[in-house]
Amino acid sequence: MGKSDLPKYRLGIDLGGTKIYAVVIDRKGRVLGKSRRPTRADLGYRKILARVDDSACEAADDAGISFKAIETIGLGVPGPVNSDEGVVVVAPNLGWRGLPVARDAARLFKRPVVLGNDVNFGGLGEVAYGAARKATSAFAAFVGTGLGGALVLDGAIVNGAHGFAGELGHVPAPFGAARCGCGRLGCLETVASKTGIARLIAGYRKAGMRCLLTSEGGRLRSSDLLRAWQAGCPATRKAVGESARALGWGLAVVSMSFDPEVFVLGGGVMEALPRQALPLVRKSLIEHSLLYRRRKPDLRLAELGDEAGAIGAAVASTGTAMDG
Repeated sequence: MGKSDLPKYRLGIDLGGTKIYAVVIDRKGRVLGKSRRPTRADLGYRKILARVDDSACEAADDAGISFKAIETIGLGVPGPVNSDEGVVVVAPNLGWRGLPVARDAARLFKRPVVLGNDVNFGGLGEVAYGAARKATSAFAAFVGTGLGGALVLDGAIVNGAHGFAGELGHVPAPFGAARCGCGRLGCLETVASKTGIARLIAGYRKAGMRCLLTSEGGRLRSSDLLRAWQAGCPATRKAVGESARALGWGLAVVSMSFDPEVFVLGGGVMEALPRQALPLVRKSLIEHSLLYRRRKPDLRLAELGDEAGAIGAAVASTGTAMDG
């Protein structure tokens, strides 16, 4: 589909466990209007969808257009989906399981809705208009509270047969046996995530290592990590190094499974510590990959920030960027 064939206005919504982010983009992927508000997951399914509807209308207002002018809508959610049926398989942060979200959202919007995983849409956004523009294949890893991954081939998200493709954070990894949020032991995101870094720092502090951080657990922000690193905090630097090494190992697994042209790294941790973490990830990827011992890996920092998922949802809304 060429640019001239795209709708004049596309709406994308990134529905997360803590915030709803909606954007309106034009044919060139430029953001014309946006809206951001708390999700309020405690309100329940119907009221969350009503907040999504409000965000969509607000983004159209911010773009200076009527909501009726928007032709296509994409909605990203924090969990695997059955894109053929428009059903959320499970979204733990929202308390959703097996819900017909695409159908119910379409009734609110009075037009079809393309449903997808938020991380997959983030990867698609980076391929369409971000760091991986023009790449024929890309794997995007987003390092935040958890670790999400997305594989995009020839402009299409690879969902897999059950909607779980790209779930790098839940690959069993050789970096300990901490319990993951999914209930299993030793998943990669127990190390390669902000939660994993916080856990490692707590362990180093308990063992007597000097630590300049006062935040712990879920209260740890990516900006806290940057300040601690800059202050020379031994525990922070060791934990970030271990986390980066684990992520590099994970990308090596991806490289030998799918061999993508480009790796895109984003999420709060990478955005806060790009100069510190990226070289460590690259070093580990080369160390663990037969392929990249012979050639330089193409690792790029994500460019779209918080807008990646919403922009990717808008891109997917044309129905041409999903392989189902």
